[in-house]
Amino acid sequence: MLRSNLGHFARETRAHKGLIPLIFLIGVRFALGLAYSATVPIWEASDEDSHFAYARYLVTRGALLKPGDPEANTIQEKFQPPLYYLALAPALAPFDLGAAFKPPERNPYLFQGAGGFNYAIHPGELTGNGQSVARAVSLARALSTLFSSASLLPLYLAARRLWPAERGLAWAAACVYGFWPQFLFVGSMVTNDGLVTALAAVVLWASVQLALDGLRLRTVMAAGLALGAALLTKLNAFGLVPLVVAAMLIGLTRRTGRRPRWWLLALLVSTLAVVLAWMSSQIFITTQLLRLQTVTDFLLHARPGPGGFAPSFVLSGISFSLKTFVASFGWGNLEANAAVYWIWGVGANLALMGLVAAWVDRTRATPLMALLLAALPVGGVAALALGLDIAQQAHLPGRYLLPGLPGVALGAVAGWRALMPSAWRRRVWQVVCLSVILAGWAIPFMTLAPAYAQPEPLAGHKPFDDPLSMIFGGTVELIGYQKPQPALAGEALQLTLCWQAIRSMQENYPVQLELVGADGQQIARLETWPGHGNYPTSLWQVAAPFCDVYQIPVRGYRSLPQPVSIRVAVLDGVGGNKLPVETLGGQPAGQDVIIPWTP
Repeated sequence: MLRSNLGHFARETRAHKGLIPLIFLIGVRFALGLAYSATVPIWEASDEDSHFAYARYLVTRGALLKPGDPEANTIQEKFQPPLYYLALAPALAPFDLGAAFKPPERNPYLFQGAGGFNYAIHPGELTGNGQSVARAVSLARALSTLFSSASLLPLYLAARRLWPAERGLAWAAACVYGFWPQFLFVGSMVTNDGLVTALAAVVLWASVQLALDGLRLRTVMAAGLALGAALLTKLNAFGLVPLVVAAMLIGLTRRTGRRPRWWLLALLVSTLAVVLAWMSSQIFITTQLLRLQTVTDFLLHARPGPGGFAPSFVLSGISFSLKTFVASFGWGNLEANAAVYWIWGVGANLALMGLVAAWVDRTRATPLMALLLAALPVGGVAALALGLDIAQQAHLPGRYLLPGLPGVALGAVAGWRALMPSAWRRRVWQVVCLSVILAGWAIPFMTLAPAYAQPEPLAGHKPFDDPLSMIFGGTVELIGYQKPQPALAGEALQLTLCWQAIRSMQENYPVQLELVGADGQQIARLETWPGHGNYPTSLWQVAAPFCDVYQIPVRGYRSLPQPVSIRVAVLDGVGGNKLPVETLGGQPAGQDVIIPWTP
């Protein structure tokens, strides 16, 4: 049966002209995903270390996670269904993954304002089996990239079935879907978000087949297998169930010259029931997600007023989810350039205007079925996310909405199509594809690489505005600084300090900067690792000077007092004590270096 389904899929693909260019587009998407993977250090995607630990457990134990096993209990993502990790396991088996998973040393300032974007420390040289683990992570990322890139094909085929005379529209839909910034990122990391989104595209294609061709064995099996696989990958795939149900009901109304075969419907329902029954038997899944307490929490909070939710909470949640659905990198703390959100916002508004026009004005020849099939996965996933928002009283990041992305892509091009004269469409679709591809290629080099870059070594004898030679704790030397950049109240003050290591260090000493007035009152404070979190002192090379830029947040002042000064200190640990300061000649100089500044 599976061979029949795959054969039908291959025949349908060959029936469409332009297969070779489509394969080229998939190759471009795959290459871009590898660029994202190469630009972002390992562990720098949300919970990537835990997702990898899950897959590693399957490899080293040869079994699914076992409740009561201390190692399984430490895996944060243990409540996830296992399909994604099972798909990675064979590729990871040849690597030396160690006797136990060693979590990376973390940046303690990750979510503290200007504390940096990096989650982990990334030493220049890996020891032990570290290199083998790093290669295994790179291969797992490559497999994720392959899954997400290949899913352009079913999305393209779904658009071709809905608009058979407009190949350019199908190309535009595939481009919008495949090069969506958030999907590019998570689809290139070790996380199940990429695979569930790819399977959502397959579910959409199978649903289009069901709706147009009626209930046939191959279409029912394709829809059932795709939806079952998506549910076994991540539980937000439950938002796709309304799409498959609606497609089956539409398919039952099709006059195909055959009597409806109700047993096919029973087969699909039975298949999904088996999947759900197995999932409900998994303790990790049921105790975290598939539980009645979530429904109870939703009912408790799903009303305005005391004890329920505030309208402002829902609105802020929708705003947060939509923004991070477009682009949110790292551990959710790294945004794209503001132009990315602006362009996608304009595109979304135009698409909505077009969809309304297409719904009202039937002369625009937009199939109502296409609008319905595009809207159902979006609405289903969004409703599920909003329900969890309310139940948990916490905003979910936009990556939870990604299974609705195939519907978003189809809905977007349908809306834009309704606003355009037919003579413009071919050229507009080309511009859309080129624009999203170029935007996708710009992000690794303009956003991701700078966020994770370590400071450059100081070239030659670059002069300082003010050279110094103050030594903290006999190990860290402040060799100079550039004059602080003027800042308005409420903005960050930029200060450049230049450092070098006197001796090799195993410790990670934070830098503390305090902006104080003439009366000694503290105006602003920053504590962080050097290199914006990427270059802690344990990575410094001896006698290798570098300059580092710090952003000191200044808030709550209409005008800054004058004069002010900046106190520079080095701490013996996070929130620790200040290291003593000495001059180059060994004379004690207190615990701070004072830098005067007049705003």
